[in-house]
Amino acid sequence: MESYSFYKSLYDRELNRRKDLDSAIGLPITILTVIVASNTYILKGQKMIPLLEVCEIKYVIAILTFISLFFSIFYIMRSSNNLFKGFAYKNFALLNDIRIFEEEIGKYNKIVSDDKYINFENIIIKKLTEFADSHIIFNDSRSKDLLSARKYLIIALLLTGTNFLILTFNYIKL
Repeated sequence: MESYSFYKSLYDRELNRRKDLDSAIGLPITILTVIVASNTYILKGQKMIPLLEVCEIKYVIAILTFISLFFSIFYIMRSSNNLFKGFAYKNFALLNDIRIFEEEIGKYNKIVSDDKYINFENIIIKKLTEFADSHIIFNDSRSKDLLSARKYLIIALLLTGTNFLILTFNYIKL
C-alpha cells in the first residue's frame, strides 16, 4: 500500500496545483486592467493615429503596447479555459459506483483461480497514475501559458512606462 500513498500524493499535488493555477490568473488580470487604464489616460484626448508622416513615438509605443496586451489576453484565456475548449480533468467515478465495483471484484475473486485474481488496489493505482499524468499535462500547459502572459504583460508595462515618461516630459516642457 506504500505505492498507493505515493501515487495518491502525486494526484493530490496536481489537484492543488490546479487550484493554484486558477488563483494565479487574478494578478495578471489586475495588471492588465491597470495597463489598459493607464494607456487610456495617456491617449485620452488624442486624435486617432495621424498620418504616417506625422506619426509620433508615443503612437508607435501605444500600438506595440496593445499588440503585447493582445498576446497577453490570448495566453490568459488559454490558461484559464483553454480558449473555450476547457480542460478535461479526469476524475474517479462516484464513490457509490467505486464501492459497487470493489464488491463485484471481491465476488469475482472468490470464484476464480489465483492466476485470474484481480487486485482492486492495483486498479486504483493505475487510475491514479492515469489521472495524475493527465493533470500534469494540463497543469504544465497552463503554467507555460501563464508565464507567457506575464512576459507580455511586463513588455506592456515597460512600454506604458515609456509612454508615461514621454507624456511627463511633454507636460513639463517650458
